[in-house]
Amino acid sequence: MKLVLIAAHDPNLVIGNNGELPWHYSEDLKFFKKQTMGYPIVMGRVVFEELNEKPLPGRENIVLTRSKSYDHVKSFKSIDEALVYLKDSEKVFIIGGGEIYKQTIDRADELIITEIKKKFEGDTFFPEYRDKIGSIWEEYWREEHKEFDFVKLRKV
Repeated sequence: MKLVLIAAHDPNLVIGNNGELPWHYSEDLKFFKKQTMGYPIVMGRVVFEELNEKPLPGRENIVLTRSKSYDHVKSFKSIDEALVYLKDSEKVFIIGGGEIYKQTIDRADELIITEIKKKFEGDTFFPEYRDKIGSIWEEYWREEHKEFDFVKLRKV
């Protein structure tokens, strides 16, 4: 199984503010959908609540939570339990939030990042990884846009 973290962050690694994305770029949402379609996605409870507890279509939605269970999606108390359940998957995407990214970045095989060029206010952050490009991570694909770049990195 390939473990992939997919996220968008600003230059200060901001990924969220008050439980919401601080920006809205439709191209980024389309890119996210194209990358994750057909694969399981794992998210924290807060992210699922931000989606109004509606699973994203075309993907098995897995919610990590110690405090709730849901009738319409699988939920697990830990990332380890979720990954055991998903062990036969070709690829699994971690879609947030900040705590889930911190718990999984060292186990990830790949990062798919939307680098937002403008700075935003925020209270939730993606873990620092840029200082490890060249040692742990190598960039192998980039698509540049005016307001952001799509970047793919793989573990060396």
